[in-house]
Amino acid sequence: QLFASTTAVLIFLALNGLLLLLGDRLKKKTASHELSELSFAGAFKIGAGQALALLPGFSRSGATLVAGLAHGLDYASSARFSFLLATPIITAAGLLEIPKLAHHGNGSQQWALLLACGAVAGLCAYASTWFLMRYFRKTEIESLRPFGFYCLLVGIVGLLIKLA
Repeated sequence: QLFASTTAVLIFLALNGLLLLLGDRLKKKTASHELSELSFAGAFKIGAGQALALLPGFSRSGATLVAGLAHGLDYASSARFSFLLATPIITAAGLLEIPKLAHHGNGSQQWALLLACGAVAGLCAYASTWFLMRYFRKTEIESLRPFGFYCLLVGIVGLLIKLA
C-alpha cells in the first residue's frame, strides 16, 4: 500500500529533490577525482545508493550521482558511473520481460513491433545519456540544482493539490 500511495510518491519525490540539492553542496566541499581513482569499496557504496530507487519517487541515477559526488567524483565521472551501473539492471529487467511477451502472443507483427519499440527506446536512452553527459561537462558547477528544484517543486505542489 505504501508504494501505491500517491502521497508517498510525492513525499519521496520532494526528498529526491533535496537529495539532489545536497549533492551540489557535497560537490563544493569534496575534491574532484577521476573514475579511475575510485576504489572497490567506493564503487560498492555508490552502487548501494541505487537502493533508494526502491522507494517510489527516488531517482536511481540521481542517488548514484549524489553518492559519486560524495565520494569525490566530478559530475561527468559520477554520471558515467551511474549510467554504467544502470546497464546490467536495465538489461536484466528487459530479459525478464521476454517470457511474458512470448506468452501473450507470438505473431511476427507483434515481435517486429516490439523490436522496433526496443530500438527506439535504446536510441532515446543513448540520446538522453549523450545530452546529460554533455550537460555535466559544460556545467560543472551546480549541475544537479535544476533537477533538484524541479523534483522538490513537483513534490510539494502535488502534495498541496492532493491535500486541498
